[in-house]
Amino acid sequence: MIVIPLLKKIAELFLILFTTTALVKGRILKVSDSAVLSRLSLNFITPCVIFNSFQKELSPEVTRGLLVSAGLAVAFHILFFGFAWVLKKVWKASEVERASVVFTNAGNLVIPLVSYVIGEEWVIYTSAYVVVFNILFWTVGIRMFDHESKPDYRKILLNPNLLAVAAGLFSLFIGLKLPEPVALAFSDVAVMIGPLSMMITGIIVGSLSFSDLVSYRRVIGVVLFRMAVGSGLAVLLAVFSLKTGILSVDRSIVLIPLFAAIAPSASNINQVAILYNKDAKYASVINVLTTLSCIATMPLWVMVFEALAG
Repeated sequence: MIVIPLLKKIAELFLILFTTTALVKGRILKVSDSAVLSRLSLNFITPCVIFNSFQKELSPEVTRGLLVSAGLAVAFHILFFGFAWVLKKVWKASEVERASVVFTNAGNLVIPLVSYVIGEEWVIYTSAYVVVFNILFWTVGIRMFDHESKPDYRKILLNPNLLAVAAGLFSLFIGLKLPEPVALAFSDVAVMIGPLSMMITGIIVGSLSFSDLVSYRRVIGVVLFRMAVGSGLAVLLAVFSLKTGILSVDRSIVLIPLFAAIAPSASNINQVAILYNKDAKYASVINVLTTLSCIATMPLWVMVFEALAG
């Protein structure tokens, strides 16, 4: 039963979030501190997590698992892009709203959940989703905000997370194992990702007032579209893939990209909204509310998946 350990881990992470929020409200931490922590997470901790996950023996099972995870990541994003297109036509969804429905916090939240709930040896399969996410976010995702400029392929290729995936794959295929002191250093840094990501979100929560959270009338709709409708469609697709025999793999491998597909909206959206003069504050509110709601929605959708997948 995966739901119980999932609930425990989410509760642990949210305790860190709310404690950090209290420190901001008590003026011990400043809002500007989140920028430093975000850069640390993006450029150091997450790459360490990704590279560390590839420190294992390559086998046919691992290769198949990576391909399945990447395939599901592509399928989920196609599904979300289609849903966002419908929202644009029917609901007149803005760039921020559509991006918040499509792109999830696939790394910072999902990696510690997979490590704790399923096991550290399974974290390698989150890397496949991270690769698909980064490629799509920095190409198609950016086009949501900027219809004129060409995608910055140099920025895509030099993204620290993609570089970590490339280095990890290289080490996996040639069988490179890090010396013990270096491996322990990578491992020690990797376990920081969950607490640090919750600290960053906690600082953002602490910077917002109640009036900020309720001032956007459409935000509840976005939260429902991301955490209820979009996540529900992802669960149905995952169950369909298993039931029809399209994916004849361990159910845990399917569950890993599903974790990412039912996660809150990506924190990167706020950064892109700032860059292209969109409503960055709205993006932050969506990120905060979807993150807060995931304490209930993620365990619920995992229960539905387990019940339907059998």
